[in-house]
Parts: sequence; structure tokens; C-alpha cells
Amino acid sequence: MLQQALKQLLQFLATPTGQWVLLGCVSFIALAIVYNRKKQIPGLTVAVIPEDTWFINRDDNHRLAIVVSLHLINKSSAPIRIRRCKLSGYSPKPPPEKLFLQGHDTSVELVYPKHDLFVDVGGHPSEHTSEYVLNPYTEQRMWVFYHSGIVTMTNMLRAPIVLRDVNRKRKSLQIAVPRNMEQIQLYREAAMRW
Repeated sequence: MLQQALKQLLQFLATPTGQWVLLGCVSFIALAIVYNRKKQIPGLTVAVIPEDTWFINRDDNHRLAIVVSLHLINKSSAPIRIRRCKLSGYSPKPPPEKLFLQGHDTSVELVYPKHDLFVDVGGHPSEHTSEYVLNPYTEQRMWVFYHSGIVTMTNMLRAPIVLRDVNRKRKSLQIAVPRNMEQIQLYREAAMRW
């Protein structure tokens, strides 16, 4: 059956209509690749800083608090001005002054990363008053705070993160965000008590 389907496909591709269909498909794929490259921020390399990237379940409002730290490298001769940084559709929020984990008989204050904080001011692009500037041929580190309405008991989140610049070009990558080790330790201690 598979051999018969392949034989019919080859016979169709031997006809002029089949050749036009094949040419159309190849052209569409080539245009999609060129368009994707044109929409990318030129010269920007992004990597996740694993030791400063984590999430927790917040008991005070039943949300996830997510901290993502990024190592940005500008290899171009022009500055890159980042205006948006979305994680799976979520926009950055200002972090709370202090973030605590509540254990059975302990309270642990979490320490935020020491890098630059990126906060999205939102609104229409013409109304932006803040942006993160990455100078030519430099490396910088920034961190971003998100909160999500979901609650999960898994120890790893996988989501795309998309950075957009002032020219509406983008850079995206798939990241893995682990649960904060201090919260895992508190959960283990709570399980031992049961």
C-alpha cells in the first residue's frame, strides 16, 4: 500500500501540475525561512543563567512566581533596545519587595538575582518610556519577574521566552525553569512530618 502511494506520488510529480506544486511548496518554505531571519534581532545571543532562574508556588495568592535570568550578548555594532520580554505570553511584573517561603515552623526569605531588573511598562509601543539598552559588543545580565495564575506541583516548567526590540524584531528560545531548591527542601520536610 505504501509502495503504491509512493508510485502515485512520483507519477503526479512527473506531470507539469505536480512540478508546479513542488515548486510552489519549495518557494513557500524558502520565503518562510527568509522572513523568519529578517524578523530576528541581528547580533543578539541569549542564554539562560541556570543558577538564578527558578519558580515557586506562592501560598499567599495561589500563583507561580517566576524569576528568569538572561545573559545577553550584543555582537553587532549598533545598540539593541529591548522593549518586551514575554514568557509564554506573560508580561513582566514588578517583583514584591520581599518574597517568603512558609514552612511548617520556618519562614525563608528568597534572594533576588543581583543583575539588572527588566520591567515591562506595558501600553501602546508609542507610549513606552523605559527600555533595556544593550550596548554594541557588550555582555550584560538581566532578570525578569513573572507571575502566573497557574499552580503546579511539577519541579520543571518549559516555556518559550520572546524578546522584542524597538524595531519589533524578536529573539526567542525555549527555556526550562526549575523549582526553587529551598521550596523543594520545605516540601520534603513537610512530607517527612506526615
